[in-house]
Amino acid sequence: MRPAVLLILIVLLSAEVFPQVQKRSRATNTWRTRAKVYEPLIASTAERYNVDPNLLWTIAYLESRFRHNAVSYKNGKPCAYGLMQFTGATALRYGLTNPHDPRESLDAAARYVRDLQTRFGPRVDLILAAYNAGEGTVEAFRDGRTLVLPNNKIINPRGQRTGGIPPYTETRQYVARGEIIYQELTRSVNPRAAITVDNNTLNIDRQDSFYFSGDPISSTPEHTTKPARSNRKNSIYVN
Repeated sequence: MRPAVLLILIVLLSAEVFPQVQKRSRATNTWRTRAKVYEPLIASTAERYNVDPNLLWTIAYLESRFRHNAVSYKNGKPCAYGLMQFTGATALRYGLTNPHDPRESLDAAARYVRDLQTRFGPRVDLILAAYNAGEGTVEAFRDGRTLVLPNNKIINPRGQRTGGIPPYTETRQYVARGEIIYQELTRSVNPRAAITVDNNTLNIDRQDSFYFSGDPISSTPEHTTKPARSNRKNSIYVN
């Protein structure tokens, strides 16, 4: 290959690759910076309600990438809010008046996680699935029974038994990511600096947020028993 041609290829590759690397690095630094701000509050809140701080950290990461102003959309309408992505119904249940207040949001989330721990024991996978898809949904698929929600939506109409993890792509991905992150946090001496996973499974530095904060994006359900999806991962939360 001629030197001139080689030089042109190097310039073209540099122009394409280097900005992507820099962008990924900036995104990582951004969420890690946000996480560092909230980690003392996560630790104290977890201690107050006797829940695992690593689990609370994992949920905060999955839900909003530590964005206190995050808003998620389903079917083009806002459905979950704040650092811990509370829906209106769950916020009401836990007396959360301002889900965008990190202290209030974490306090309510810790109480919710405490209740989920009481309900599902040490099963981190079921706790994560319940936070994402609702505890009633998890119990329905754990026990093989049908659940009718207040809005008349039918969960598990065929009475499937899946061990508790609902057969929703979004929830399974949520649980899979959460378990990997939680395990990394738990076994690491310096967990916040050590979250790196092989790209073939999950690299949490690759995506800055599951959520879109801004104008609503319309979404269309794939199936009557699945969470609504859109062409962007703007929401994976199901109440």
